[in-house]
Amino acid sequence: MKLDNKSNQEEILNQYLNTLEKINNYSPNTIKSYKNDIAQYLNEENKIGEFSNFLKICSKKNYSKSTINRKITSIKSFLSWSAENNYFDRSLIKPVTSLKTEMNLPNVLTANYINELLDSLPINTGKEIRDKAILELMYSSGLRVSEVSNLLTSDIRSNKSMKVLGKGNKERILPITERAFNSIKNYINTYRDTFTNEKSGQYLFLGVRGGKLSDREIRRIVKIRVGTFPHSLRHTFATHLLDGGADLRIVQELLGHSDPNTTQIYTHVSKKQMKKKYKQSHPRG
Repeated sequence: MKLDNKSNQEEILNQYLNTLEKINNYSPNTIKSYKNDIAQYLNEENKIGEFSNFLKICSKKNYSKSTINRKITSIKSFLSWSAENNYFDRSLIKPVTSLKTEMNLPNVLTANYINELLDSLPINTGKEIRDKAILELMYSSGLRVSEVSNLLTSDIRSNKSMKVLGKGNKERILPITERAFNSIKNYINTYRDTFTNEKSGQYLFLGVRGGKLSDREIRRIVKIRVGTFPHSLRHTFATHLLDGGADLRIVQELLGHSDPNTTQIYTHVSKKQMKKKYKQSHPRG
């Protein structure tokens, strides 16, 4: 069975995706992204192993450089795996270089803004109590949206910490601020049980129909309540810790980054913030 035979491509791709799930422990969202990128490549590239036609099509579709780079990474990984499993001749894989991109510094909310916003959130209804608990928790611990969605009630511990299952099913224990912990307890005591049903399981944050709150719904809550994207809360959490003197290694552990270079971007944010404050504060700035 060879990859350059069209009739074999779907089966080989499914084997690869199964490897990502079972061996690499990739999340469903990551696997879906790989599947879409690779399927697009197999459909649009005239000669498997080359990239010229595929990159031209990506350019015509006005994909961003970061999106194209993600696709290149997915495809190269798939082709390499195919070669290792004798589905493809490695010598036919042409070299391709990722596109140079400018480093986009993440959007960071000021401490005053986020504090005033969280303090002013309404808590008159069950949904408002739930939403406040979600936002307090995301800023408290820098969680990814998927990590919030998958939290169980048993993950919240009485010593103001929680167990989080991150990327690659890697588990970490995180502290929770007093305010976030109190908001979660308030939500559990006043709202959660009123919407539980057979769909609920032990998930912490539930929708109005009883099932766990989806990633999409959490993004919508953040957009409506905060006016930004969820990752901005994660960026804000990390930057505020560094601004407060936290060690980069500690921030890396809290965020669940396996590569310290991923966390390094927040040092650039802090330096940018520092320069901005300097110019605003110095009499001759």
